[in-house]
Amino acid sequence: MNKTNVALISALIFACYFAFNCWQDKRLAVMRVNKAEEKYEKYIQDNNEVKKIESNIIEAIKNGQAKTNALRNDIDNGLVELRVKVESIERDSATTSGIANKALRLAKSSQQDYYNLTNAIEYNKVIIDGWQKYYCKEIAPKNNTEFMCD
Repeated sequence: MNKTNVALISALIFACYFAFNCWQDKRLAVMRVNKAEEKYEKYIQDNNEVKKIESNIIEAIKNGQAKTNALRNDIDNGLVELRVKVESIERDSATTSGIANKALRLAKSSQQDYYNLTNAIEYNKVIIDGWQKYYCKEIAPKNNTEFMCD
């Protein structure tokens, strides 16, 4: 073998080695891009699901407030009836009027306590339900605590 053939074979081997490395690098780069795209798609999907859960919580709070408002209207109507009765009692007797006024004050105070209690209960229930859904959907699978969601 002469020097020219050895040089050509060496150049061919180097070119093949270089081409193989370039091909490997390209394949590795494509795999990394695909993996990054998958992670990004999962992030977008998870983000959309979190937004949906947040939207459901907000909607549930609004619905709870509407129910509370309807209940408040019913109580207000009952209170109006009570006032009408108290006023008619006041006309009938001065003694009974004092008792009726005490009953009216108690009813107003109870009404406000009831409003505060129902609002707090409904609000807390919605928040707890929302966080439980979020935990079971997002956090539990990541830290292997799905058993807490049954």
